[in-house]
Amino acid sequence: MSEPGPDATQLARATHIIRTYEQRAFPGGGSLLDRDPLYTRALLTALINDLEHYAAHHHLDITDTPTSTPEAADRTAYKVGDHVRLPRHGDHCGTVVGWTTSRPDASTTYLVEVPGIARVLAESATHLEPAPPFARTETLLGPVHYADQAEQTYISLAARIATADARDRRALKRDCDALIQTLSRWAGVPAYQLRAALNPEAPPAPPAARPSDTTAAAHEFPHHITQAIQAAPAPPGSRPTRQTRPHRGPAEAT
Repeated sequence: MSEPGPDATQLARATHIIRTYEQRAFPGGGSLLDRDPLYTRALLTALINDLEHYAAHHHLDITDTPTSTPEAADRTAYKVGDHVRLPRHGDHCGTVVGWTTSRPDASTTYLVEVPGIARVLAESATHLEPAPPFARTETLLGPVHYADQAEQTYISLAARIATADARDRRALKRDCDALIQTLSRWAGVPAYQLRAALNPEAPPAPPAARPSDTTAAAHEFPHHITQAIQAAPAPPGSRPTRQTRPHRGPAEAT
């Protein structure tokens, strides 16, 4: 029996890695790998993004990691997590979150998320440019180096403001303001638009509670309990309703 070739070995190893990652990311759920291409692509994108953050956390530069084939090298001219500028989309800057390949020319379209813009922007590599470095920003949760990291950090800090004491609230607001200003300058998106997109939604107000004691209920009643409520007067010019008189039948005549 012949030994499996290098391609088969790499495929088996990669399949094991992605299935293990799926089980950790979505424990207890059924697998959609090999059945839903969009799901598989999203899961691969999430894995690659996590690997980028892992490398950054350990101060590892994997931007020059060689690919195994020329086709893969062409497809990954930009990688997930790269910061790019979009001259045809308002000159905004964003983060590559995935790509698609069209047929038959096999050209690559990159999917880019821009802070403060709800939709994902699609652009070919020929119309993308490297973005300027994201300015390092110090926060209570540690330094921030990337745009998507800044968004997540802002959301986490803003969610703590409502329950923080006065001193911590000032520090949290200071960090939130610094992140918004850095994101605004880098992405080319107004600060108010970023706040509207990133601020946590306020929970709905609870329904008004009914008074629990009779004293409070008496205060809410529009009249004193001993006063009669006068009937509303009839509008001028109206006549009272005439009561219908009973009619006697022939057997009741006198």
